[in-house]
Order: sequence, then C-alpha cells, then structure tokens
Amino acid sequence: MQSLARNGYTAEQVKAALHSDTVMLTFRYDLLDKVNAFKKRLDNVLAGSVAYNALADIKRTARFLVEDDGTIDFLSDRIKPWVRVLMLDGGWVEFPQGVFLLTTPPRKVDSAGVITRDVEAYDLLQVLADDKVTERYTVIAGTNYIAAVRAVLDGAGLHDQNLNPTTKTLPADRDWDLGTPKLKIINDLLGAIAYRSLWMDENGCAVAQPYVSPSDRAPEYDYRDDDKSVIFPEAEQGLDPFGIPNQWILTVSEPDRPPLRSVYTNTNPNSTTSTVSRGRTITDPLRQVEAADQASLDDQAARLAFEASQVFEEVALETGIMPFHSDSDVFTLRFSALGINAKYSETEWSMDLKAGARMKHYIRRVVDV
Repeated sequence: MQSLARNGYTAEQVKAALHSDTVMLTFRYDLLDKVNAFKKRLDNVLAGSVAYNALADIKRTARFLVEDDGTIDFLSDRIKPWVRVLMLDGGWVEFPQGVFLLTTPPRKVDSAGVITRDVEAYDLLQVLADDKVTERYTVIAGTNYIAAVRAVLDGAGLHDQNLNPTTKTLPADRDWDLGTPKLKIINDLLGAIAYRSLWMDENGCAVAQPYVSPSDRAPEYDYRDDDKSVIFPEAEQGLDPFGIPNQWILTVSEPDRPPLRSVYTNTNPNSTTSTVSRGRTITDPLRQVEAADQASLDDQAARLAFEASQVFEEVALETGIMPFHSDSDVFTLRFSALGINAKYSETEWSMDLKAGARMKHYIRRVVDV
C-alpha cells in the first residue's frame, strides 16, 4: 500500500480528504521514454483505467484511449498515470498508478475526423516476460539468490530495484532451457527462498520481498460502513471450503544433492478443514519444487497450505477511488449488511480514471482453516 502521507500532508489529512462528501479527484498522464525518464505531460489521453492482479504473472495492466496526434512513440514510450486528490485546504496530493508499456492498436477516425487508438498497456514485468534467454542459462552453486535475481534484472535493462537481501545461496547449479522467459527464471529463484513473485511498484521499480502470511501482517487501512464510509452498498461474499486439502507434500529432487521432502498436515482441531475436524485426509497433488534447503522447503509447504486454505472466504466490493492501493494490501473491513468484521488481503483491484468512478476490490479473508 502506498503511503498516504505526502506533499507535506499527514496520512490522516489525506484520509479525511478521500472520505469527504465533497472529495474531488483529477487525473494526469506523464509520457516517459524507454528508460522511464520524463518527456512531457500528455493532454491527448481521453480516458484511462488501471487494474492490478497480485496472482497474475503480469500484475498491473491499463487501458488508455488516446488521440493519435503523433506525440507518442508506441514502440518505446511509456505512460505513467496519476490520481490527484484535492485537499481540504485547497492543496493537492498525487498518487502514481504504474509505468506502462504500450501496444500499438489500429487507428480509428470518427465522424469529426478525430483519430484515436484504444491502447492496452502492461507494467514492466512484460519486459521480463518478452525477454528470453538465447542459450541455456545457468546459475552456479554458491551464488547468492538475490544477486542472481539482480543479474537477470540488470541484463534486461531494469536497474530500478528494491530487492530484500538474503544470505541464502544456491546449493547446486540450476539450469534453464534456451527460450526461457527471464521472468520465470527470477520467480523460480525467488520461490526457492520463499519470496513472493516479483512485482513492479507504482513508479516502475522491481520489488522482491520475503513472503509473509497476511495473518502475520498488520492491517494497513480500515474500511467501515459508518458515516464516513466510501463503501457502496452492493457486495458479494463467497464461502466454499469443500475442496480445500488438509495435507501437502513437496519434494526436491536434483542430481547433485540429497533429496528433500516436506509434509505439512493440518491437524488443528479448531480448523474446520483439518484432518481432525473432517475425519479424513485430503492430500494435495504431489509437487516437485526448487528450494535452497530444508527450511525453505518447509516454508514453501506452510505457505502453500495457507494460500490453498485462504480461499475459504472471498468478498467482492466497490468503493470510491482510493488511489493508494498497491500489491497484496492487507486491511480490515467492517460491513454490517453481511456481518463482516475481519482482516482481509487484496488479490485484485481495478478502477476507471475518471471522477465519480467506482473502484472494485477482490479480497480474501485471512483465516486459518
């Protein structure tokens, strides 16, 4: 979640403006070059939208309707949209919404002779998905995992990085076939040390962080249907625990090291899906994975168990535009119509960049089952 405090205003002042009955938002778009350097402010973007999916490979996407006036090089330029919030004292704060690569859709002309393009756009993870190794790629034993990730990013020209360090090193050589996308190489390396998959922040910076269960994270915001609510009255809540496993088996099998195995079984009597509560075992299909060591493998098994169980409850709701949302945010939700008062992690959000638009949120309840 982006920090609310900015431009000399406190978080509480920004929150008060966003929850005001007279909240006013405007939007602007920056044109960047191929190394994310600012070129100019765009005045030919007629409409825009941004979406984020924390579970997708390319997590942040956008759509822009632009008047094709010749100012944009669609093959190399990038667009960075901003949401601007009018503060109660008349000042402004701004929230970036990502840095986007642009497709080159057909040009359309209307009856007035205006030429437009409806542009689909993708965050800079697309660079890593498109850039594939041209020969067998090897990271040798003893290489620090994050150093290996940094090398791949640098090789793809993505030098703006925020990578949490680790002391773990590869226990054996690791190879990827010719034609493997660099994004897969990075996410394989991060997964081996129980990190989250790579994501790009609102300014186009590559971020790598250890995975922390939402149940162990403090909420970053509080949504409630009170007199300052920004929540619209329609919402949907889903519960379906039937197919959730209660046992997970992960293995590591590589020719140059002893095999590793981790079994995680949910035997918690307070859990509705545990072996104790159900009276039977539901085993997830055997998975062969990469892991630096037994501890990392155990962490992966525990994470897999949590994430598989986290679909126990899902909620879809809409709010006014809240431009500070980012990757996998954790917040509390109090929604009296459905009897909800709990902490959730966000998997998806989306919004049109226009005044009065609604922001859609898809969240999962953080529960142990």
